[in-house]
Amino acid sequence: MEEIGEHWRKGLIRISHEHIASHTIRTFLGGILSSANPHPSAPGVVVTTPADQWHDVGALVLAVAAASEGWDVTYLGANLPAEEIAGAARTKGAKCVILSIVYPEDDPGVAKEIAKLRRALPDNVYIISGGRASAGYGDALEKADAIRVESIYDLRTTLESIRKR
Repeated sequence: MEEIGEHWRKGLIRISHEHIASHTIRTFLGGILSSANPHPSAPGVVVTTPADQWHDVGALVLAVAAASEGWDVTYLGANLPAEEIAGAARTKGAKCVILSIVYPEDDPGVAKEIAKLRRALPDNVYIISGGRASAGYGDALEKADAIRVESIYDLRTTLESIRKR
């Protein structure tokens, strides 16, 4: 997706090409996610992007990775306010929430949403954040006692660690 975005920025492909690629990848990942069959005792996880984060392919990748690790995934899509994410996590009885943050790297609104999410979630629910722009929210994530992952491998080892707690 980064390469496709770069091609679009350079004018090598049209916006319509980027949309076709995104749709194809979403459909493929959604198919994998919908075929997941978690064990009834699998821990729950909610995966989404915070409010004003519209790029959801990374969130789908994180959702598929969590499902492949045996978690019961509720994928909420993009652009959800903190209160809605927390409500879904409470309803699900989720052990953690995974946020994908891709663009931009410096939106004060996203930092506020992270803080709101922490306040709205029970203390025993972990927040995990990944995505290209998540490093730009390091202070907000740290204040929210969130775990930032830099790769799918990091996500998998983090989920394994949380599962054992």
